[in-house]
Amino acid sequence: MKEKDLRVQDIGEFALIERLVEVLGPASRGAGQGVIRGIGDDAAVLQNNPGTRLLASCDMLVEGMHFDLSYFSPRQLGWKALAVNLSDIAAMGGRPRWALVSLGLKPELKVSFVEEIYAGIAELAGDFGVIIVGGDTCSSPERLVIDICILGEAYRSEVAYRSGAREGDLILVTGKLGAAAAGLAYLREGGKAEIDGSEELRQAHLKPVPRVKEAAILIHSGMVGAMNDISDGLASELHEIVQASGCSARIWAERLPISQATALMARHMGADPRDWALYGGEDYELLLTIPGEKGSPLKARKLGRSLMKITGTPLNFIGKILPVSGAVEIVQSDGEIEPLLPGGYNHFKK
Repeated sequence: MKEKDLRVQDIGEFALIERLVEVLGPASRGAGQGVIRGIGDDAAVLQNNPGTRLLASCDMLVEGMHFDLSYFSPRQLGWKALAVNLSDIAAMGGRPRWALVSLGLKPELKVSFVEEIYAGIAELAGDFGVIIVGGDTCSSPERLVIDICILGEAYRSEVAYRSGAREGDLILVTGKLGAAAAGLAYLREGGKAEIDGSEELRQAHLKPVPRVKEAAILIHSGMVGAMNDISDGLASELHEIVQASGCSARIWAERLPISQATALMARHMGADPRDWALYGGEDYELLLTIPGEKGSPLKARKLGRSLMKITGTPLNFIGKILPVSGAVEIVQSDGEIEPLLPGGYNHFKK
């Protein structure tokens, strides 16, 4: 049988694992960077830096639920599977260090397809100094499943929680919102919409860049109160901060940062780009608060200029934290104040 025709069922689990380790390179077996023992034993042995807290998170992607192989290449899929996990560590103010990758594979999948998934994981892992130190593979006859567990660390005084918002805080968000939802709409249309910035939208959905570097700059400023990443939609993430912090929030619709490409795609689809910004999800931007005492708007602008200069990512003021517990409001363009419902993505809601 030719190499390119090999399928997972032809070589079995252990031969597949060996091939995937080759894709990852020698670091995964244990070669410094806190890895005492990596792939090749019953468990990885790791060492975090003194004075840090260990951060742990995991995200599972299921074919047909989170991705569609008609427009995801295996390399893009691997990239995104790791990116959504890195975003969780960034939201906590941490530095991602190690990951474990588990795959549920259809037996008839080509080995080269699985290797390309790992190539995408390895590419993004290399960008952020993350070492893949283990995982698992099993048969999943109906759907491809990718589950990644990410481990990171943050200094004790720098861990960011959702519960850190206080009355008077300013609400800020990095980057642009709604682009991932616009990209999904573009892909579902078969990529036929002729709009400026279509590649920007494709990349926003297929290869999001987690805001790890941005989070480090924000945390080191000493100004961050609460922080969350925008995975399920801005409205959902803001409600999580409000509930955890025992406060309320008000944002302004006109301040939502929406790219021209997203607005053009929404016009093409007859949709409201603000709905994508609030409820679309998968933007993997950072939602955060900073203290709102006198001089804070100036400090926020200074922080934004610094972030833009170093990373090229804008920082946008969109609202304020209010004292009444539990409510989230949005000020519409005509000045009318309306409740902002949580919305966003829900795994178990039809």
